[in-house]
Amino acid sequence: MKGNCTLFVCLFFLHHVLNGQWSTAQNRRQEAPLAGECPANIDFEAGSLNNWKCFTGKTSVERNDNAISVIPSASITGRHSLYAKGAATVTDPYGLFPVNPPDGSGYAMRLGNNINGGEAERITYEFTVPANANDASFTYRYAVVFQDPGHNPNEQPRFIARMLDVATNSYLPCASNEYIATAALPGFKTSSIDGSVKYKAWSSVFLNLGAYAGKRLQLEFTTADCTRGGHWGYAYVDVGDCNVTASARYECNPNIASFTGPPGFQQYKWYDNNFSTLLGTGETLVLNPAPKINNVNVVVIPFNGFGCSDTLQASIYPILPLANAGPDTLICPGKAVQLGTAAANGFTYAWSPALRLSDPLIAQPVGTPLAPMTYELTVTSIESGCIDKDTLNITVFQPIAIEVSPDQTICEGQAVHLQAAGSAMEYLWSPAQGLSRANIANPVAIPAQTTTYQVVGFDGHQCFTDTAFIKVQVNPKPSVDVGPDIVQATGTTYTFSPVTRFGAIVSWNWSPAQDLSCTNCSTPVAAVRKNMTYYATVTNEFGCMATDSMHIKTFCLNTQVFIPNAFSPDGDGVNDILMVRGKGIAQVRSFRIFSRWGELVFERTNFLPNDPAFGWDGRVKGKAGAPEVYVYTAEVVCENDLINTYKGNVTVLK
Repeated sequence: MKGNCTLFVCLFFLHHVLNGQWSTAQNRRQEAPLAGECPANIDFEAGSLNNWKCFTGKTSVERNDNAISVIPSASITGRHSLYAKGAATVTDPYGLFPVNPPDGSGYAMRLGNNINGGEAERITYEFTVPANANDASFTYRYAVVFQDPGHNPNEQPRFIARMLDVATNSYLPCASNEYIATAALPGFKTSSIDGSVKYKAWSSVFLNLGAYAGKRLQLEFTTADCTRGGHWGYAYVDVGDCNVTASARYECNPNIASFTGPPGFQQYKWYDNNFSTLLGTGETLVLNPAPKINNVNVVVIPFNGFGCSDTLQASIYPILPLANAGPDTLICPGKAVQLGTAAANGFTYAWSPALRLSDPLIAQPVGTPLAPMTYELTVTSIESGCIDKDTLNITVFQPIAIEVSPDQTICEGQAVHLQAAGSAMEYLWSPAQGLSRANIANPVAIPAQTTTYQVVGFDGHQCFTDTAFIKVQVNPKPSVDVGPDIVQATGTTYTFSPVTRFGAIVSWNWSPAQDLSCTNCSTPVAAVRKNMTYYATVTNEFGCMATDSMHIKTFCLNTQVFIPNAFSPDGDGVNDILMVRGKGIAQVRSFRIFSRWGELVFERTNFLPNDPAFGWDGRVKGKAGAPEVYVYTAEVVCENDLINTYKGNVTVLK
């Protein structure tokens, strides 16, 4: 505890009772006992890090989450730095606020620095909450300075304040806060020194630990640079008051009652003793004139995602009953939960409603509600009849329901999306074999055989599950083999004889259709003209398909062109014309006849073979040529676009 409580009535939890008599004399004030002591040096007031443990490490992104890994280390100057009270005249170089909090403490800690490198720093303090300390609480102060590089949230610099339950190795949900460079928290400002820096000056956070009496807890502060290593972040921290929640102050002259709530919450709503009237909002409430019965309730609501709401009460009675129904909680239906805090002598206790309570007239009954419930605790002073009230909200998780997509039918080797939806927070599929992931709502399945998948939905709180099933029917996939690639001459034909397996084939599709006798039959005939790859796609009775291909490579031989070595142009209708004959020929580019002296006597170009109209009738310059040997040349283009040249002699007979 840093200094004595200066408020005239400090509100503790239930087992604290204020001593002294109520006085109406002017200028007399009711005095309060000292607030509870903090664990040794948790507030750094020894001027050292005694009882604290230091850590250093690195920060990174793993599985799309920010991951901070640290190892124990000695305190490192510049990473674990204590500032004495005199340093309050020193200001942060970016935020220009004092490096010591404005609460009069002797020392504060700066965790981290403004040096890049993906560094992380941590300090921890482990302590045991006394078994009877149902009023346990901390108030810590923090100030944060971040560079804001505008990365993804999981890569940004950050400051984390958490409280760990050592026995269960789990963090307390209402005492674990994370501050990220771009977090939309009130109070964050842009540095006037460096526009890339965001800062939040000294702020307070109140942690209610009343539900953890007797437990071993660990307070933990962590800072981390950005995961890419190019931007830094650091924080100042200090622990303030311990075991003080709300407070009240009464002055007889003038007749004013002032009430102050615990620091660090976003909203404060002050009500009268029966919650029928809203008295005001804000951390401080002033009532002028003071009410005759000074029971005031405050509902504290944290910033979104930073702690839990609670209901506290501040009162000024001669003998002050202090009701503490306990923190709001979440349970499974019918699960037992203990309400309230330990009883104090001189008071009676009454809970309302009494529904599903073990005993509504004791301080700590056991409740087993089946639906959401708000219990109100009324504590009455036997001596004075003064009362105090507190409420406890219990949220009861309700059953969940999941739905799945209809049964699916696929072909062997195909993938299908499985889909589960509903109110579950987590999903688990089985069997996991053949699934892309077994712990998501919509995995991709590639089963080798017909499989019925079970999906179990979990509510995330170990209360309810729901189960559904999807059957994936896997039909056999056919196979087709159209044969090996072949080499064949142009101008010929090839008849396909494919072989199929696995199911009756109900349809065929051949492509391309060029030069095929049919495209939907099983044995089409191909007219071989050019190099071509044909694909056969078959579909079986289940609609499953398979494809195979054959490549036909063509060639064109000299034997595919025939030019006689003699002809008799005598007009008898037999062998009267010398022409280019052949098959698999796309075009005759030129056909020339030369005399034995080299004189060109006949020429035709760009025509089709086997056409007498482009043949030589034996005439030379319009007259019958002499019966002698002539020379011919023919340049032809095969149907596969190859060009061949043919030369030879031909004898004109008479």
